[in-house]
Amino acid sequence: MPSPIFLSRPPPNFSPLAIVRGFQLFFVGAYRSLQNPDIFRTEHYRKALKMLGYSLGIQLLLWSPILVLKWFLHLSKLAFTGQDARYTINDALGSLRFVQNHVLNLGPFVIAGMRYFRPEIDDIFLRSLQHADETYAKKHPGQKRQYYLPLVTYKEQARAYGTGKKPWWSFVSQKAASGNDFSSFLSRMATRTAFTLAMYLIRDIPVLGSLSINSAAFYSFNQVVGTPAAAAVFGLGLMVPKKWLLVFLSAFWGSRSLVRELLIPYFKRIPFTTTDRQHWLAAREGVIFGFGAGFFLLLRIPYVGLLTYGIAEASAAYLITKISDPPPHPSQFMPWSEREVAWTFNDSDLMGDGPKPKPGPAGAPGVPGAFRPSSASKPVHPQLPPRPPVYHRQNSL
Repeated sequence: MPSPIFLSRPPPNFSPLAIVRGFQLFFVGAYRSLQNPDIFRTEHYRKALKMLGYSLGIQLLLWSPILVLKWFLHLSKLAFTGQDARYTINDALGSLRFVQNHVLNLGPFVIAGMRYFRPEIDDIFLRSLQHADETYAKKHPGQKRQYYLPLVTYKEQARAYGTGKKPWWSFVSQKAASGNDFSSFLSRMATRTAFTLAMYLIRDIPVLGSLSINSAAFYSFNQVVGTPAAAAVFGLGLMVPKKWLLVFLSAFWGSRSLVRELLIPYFKRIPFTTTDRQHWLAAREGVIFGFGAGFFLLLRIPYVGLLTYGIAEASAAYLITKISDPPPHPSQFMPWSEREVAWTFNDSDLMGDGPKPKPGPAGAPGVPGAFRPSSASKPVHPQLPPRPPVYHRQNSL
């Protein structure tokens, strides 16, 4: 008998080992990206300094309202009498910092939005992917495996960037109203921020606040990790302060969203349908979460957020080489996409310490880490719709 729609089994793609592997790829990817000799060229120094300048500007823009309010409150505390004046001011400032950092997530939001205006972000991904191919060719001279050249053969979706020839506010408003990727980004961020802000505002309401936040946590985790883990989070949320649960939910949503933004240079070239992209991400959910959690924490470091985002983008190229097969020629895309959306692995393959596979055809079932053809009637993830037949998907590319 099938389970009710609100119950789901734990997906095999979101295991503790998969999260640990993703966190390991976060460290290794950052290290490998810094080993790329291209980033030490003069032009990249100039870009790095420019990104650092943008980071400083973003940080000052975000913190200036709180600093102004802090000075105003300290100047006006002379009007207060009693010992409680200092604590009232500190509580107000602490609440504002919490809202900015964990409810609105203004820092990561502004930094992630910069990619839609600066072409350097996408270029970092491609250069790092090219460096990964060169490094692999040196270590494995007898094997031909390339990601960069096949990827650039796919036609890139058109995207406009700022030129500096007209006011920036005019360019931002034009991109926000044009119905492109940036407007979709704003819509996603606004929806998530409004939801988190609503949870923050009702957190102290007796009964309603506790049930609302814990129900939101259960719903979010049930979609990703299954009902047993979601029930555990629900029970834990009843015992911890509501602020801690909000911080955890904000980090969970932010980490998953961050990796999806980092993989934009890949997905805007690979012509996956929306359903295929959802299955691709769901099949790698645990690794993606572990990878994104590390960089989501680093993005909170003041003044170097955009520079850190550049390193994260370079590391995403290394991540692609570990969780996907090289893109084929566009004429062979359909059979490749059938294998790509279903990722198979076991524990030893996931950590990279298993036995070496015997030579065999690429993507053959049974080869450790290979891709298994998916079925249109059996979705990869219990919460996702089934993939449509091939003849339907061909018309949507």
